[in-house]
Amino acid sequence: MYAGLVTPFGENGVNEAQYRNLIEHVIKAGANGIVPCASLGEFTSMSFEEKAEAIRVACDAAKGRVPVLAGACAAYTADVVKLYLKAAEYGASGALVVSPYFMKPSTKEIYEHYEKVANSAGLPVFLYNCPQFTGVNLDWWLIEGLREIKGIIGLSDASGNLVNVSQILARRPEDFQVVVGHDEVVLPSMAAGCDGAILATANIFPDRYVRMAIALSQGDLKEARLIQRSVQRTARIVVNKGGPLAVKAALNMMGIPVGSARMPLLQGDVLGYDDLDELRTQLEDLQLMPRGSVTYRAHGRSVVTDAYPKAVGMSKDIIDDLTLLHGEALCGEGLEVAHVDLVVGLKDGPMQAALTNAGIKTDGFHMSNIIKDLRPTTVFAPTVTITDEHHSRLVFEFAQKAVADAVTRTITDRMIPEELVPDLVIAVKVFVHPNANNPRRVHMNNFRATRFAIRRALEGRQSVEEVVARKDSARHPYGYNP
Repeated sequence: MYAGLVTPFGENGVNEAQYRNLIEHVIKAGANGIVPCASLGEFTSMSFEEKAEAIRVACDAAKGRVPVLAGACAAYTADVVKLYLKAAEYGASGALVVSPYFMKPSTKEIYEHYEKVANSAGLPVFLYNCPQFTGVNLDWWLIEGLREIKGIIGLSDASGNLVNVSQILARRPEDFQVVVGHDEVVLPSMAAGCDGAILATANIFPDRYVRMAIALSQGDLKEARLIQRSVQRTARIVVNKGGPLAVKAALNMMGIPVGSARMPLLQGDVLGYDDLDELRTQLEDLQLMPRGSVTYRAHGRSVVTDAYPKAVGMSKDIIDDLTLLHGEALCGEGLEVAHVDLVVGLKDGPMQAALTNAGIKTDGFHMSNIIKDLRPTTVFAPTVTITDEHHSRLVFEFAQKAVADAVTRTITDRMIPEELVPDLVIAVKVFVHPNANNPRRVHMNNFRATRFAIRRALEGRQSVEEVVARKDSARHPYGYNP
């Protein structure tokens, strides 16, 4: 199980200190090997010198503890050859060579490309099939020809195309290795016969994939399925929401600093606010978020929760004033989109008005109600006029249940000290589209939005720093992502 490393950048190129720290993390967490300068490493946004430097640092930091499969990736064959030679010079165990991209070469041109590289030195070569990025696919019948080239010993397939992979596995000789490179299909690929994996999420939790492989080797398919399901939502975010953006965000939140991605990738665009919060809660649920103390101050007293899931760069050490805190979140899309706007505060402050007015019909306002048997006391109200019985059921059965579940989860997540629960009130306004038709999605999106909004309220987010970091994305006229 190899980690396809992200590349931490500094003002003058690769941030060597952060890179070495990341490599230590993935090795100690169980990765069997590392891959610098592949897709997740943003090789397309790096100069030749930066790629060579990243490979050198990776080889030196690994210190022979795990193999280094160096990404020798470029559009120009001569540049690939130069990187390949550098990888050999620095002591890499092999080279991962992507198929030529952008120009969409013919199969003959792809063959000549790989033959030229493989004949340049004695370093073993892994083919790298990633058609969603390159624009060309390495079909099984092309692989049959490429594997005959001396020096080509395997394939990393990141296509997610299990039909093509199955054909390759059925025809390969025993000495030709095939590894999966798509995080969402690790289990089916391994079960079909892949020898291992090169994964983006192995930066975050390589140990889980090692355990999956061991379970499969022992015939314990049930355990392997449980592990795949536990990481599937995180893998889906990483694969579909900007790759390096998502992995770097996760590592930064875990306290492993790796900086941000380079342009053209933008913070706050493909990886939106709700995706970032979803990633955070997934890390919490996987017990990968560091926990520590947070002090709540109210009425001249201090109350400490000692196991708050502290996302680095988001969480506070002290929450000074619980009089009135505001949070907002938007989750999902289409007719089942959820927009939650809420306030959290002390019962004897302005929140007393929410309790007093609950259940009272007032002209120009939607009537609120107090959710039964829920702690802290929670007031619920819709933001749009109820149009019919179906809409009413979606709002007051499914969305309201989602709010209750999210509030309860916040307490079990230990984000609010039990001692403060009787003193707090949460008032939640939810948007459910009148034409929504999928109750399960309404519940799921409102649960996520409420869970995220409470965190944002407690932590005073979005912060000025977060807004500034997303300024380039926010100014764009072709999209709106509150």
